[in-house]
Amino acid sequence: MSMRIVFFAIPGPLAWTVWHRLTKLPVEIVGLVHPAPPGMPALTILPPTSPIPRQEIVTPITLCSRAAQANVPRFAVSRDGMTALAAQLEQQRVDLAVVVCWPWRIRPPLLTIPRLGFLNMHPSPLPELRGPEPLFWALRLGWQRTAITWHLMDAAFDHGPIVRQAWFDLPFGERLSVIETVAGQRAAHLLPAVLTDLATSTWQPQPQATGGSTYPAPQATDLHFTTAWSVVQAYAFVRAIAEWGQPFTYVAANGQTATIGDAIDYRVGEQLAVPVMVHGNQIMLQLRDGILVCLPISQAEAPSVVAML
Repeated sequence: MSMRIVFFAIPGPLAWTVWHRLTKLPVEIVGLVHPAPPGMPALTILPPTSPIPRQEIVTPITLCSRAAQANVPRFAVSRDGMTALAAQLEQQRVDLAVVVCWPWRIRPPLLTIPRLGFLNMHPSPLPELRGPEPLFWALRLGWQRTAITWHLMDAAFDHGPIVRQAWFDLPFGERLSVIETVAGQRAAHLLPAVLTDLATSTWQPQPQATGGSTYPAPQATDLHFTTAWSVVQAYAFVRAIAEWGQPFTYVAANGQTATIGDAIDYRVGEQLAVPVMVHGNQIMLQLRDGILVCLPISQAEAPSVVAML
């Protein structure tokens, strides 16, 4: 008998890549759960028995349409609807919940309903970079590599025992959506072995190491960077996160500031006469080991990802 799985996700590159891999495995997907937008009831089952306006179906076509084609029930749920969702899933005889990018902590009684528990995909080497945006923080900290961790969820945040973990290189100078796709591919590659582990009665997950680090949701001040940054670190960070469409603030050693929207080039070893220089439509910033070539916020690419800071 195939494993019965319910999929929890915020639709996006990470979720779509894992979902696509899951549909190729010998499992039965019995539900797709995603956050409900403001104005919808605490729990809505989509599609309902009577038609609803098209604009209320909020999942992107790549995930929503695949679920609909497979006749997979879809649940739009708010934080207040989690108890009602638990009552729905209790009737489904769920073996496992697979979670990719979920905004709220999942607590009992919902946490205890799947026979094998809740399996979460977290794009960091847990216990490092717990929290809601680990790829953002990896880039801000100047990491060149990070990891995918599949772990079983418990009542604490990003805390449960590890099933599998694998490192991968962060694609340098790419947008965050590209990096998320690469992370999703790595997670999807691990998924068959993860499910085999969970189905093996003698297998045991590994508790997370003590310590670790936790980072909050990014705020506007987390888009500030200074002269002390390396130019490679700044370029990788700005290039990736510019997709959010938010302004970055550069702070020079003398207190001078500049606002930018994107980075288009970097020059290691070069030196400006002043910390900030404007040349045509470009802004050049002096960092500790080179020059970052930027665009003002008005000329940066239009955001393709909506992000709340």
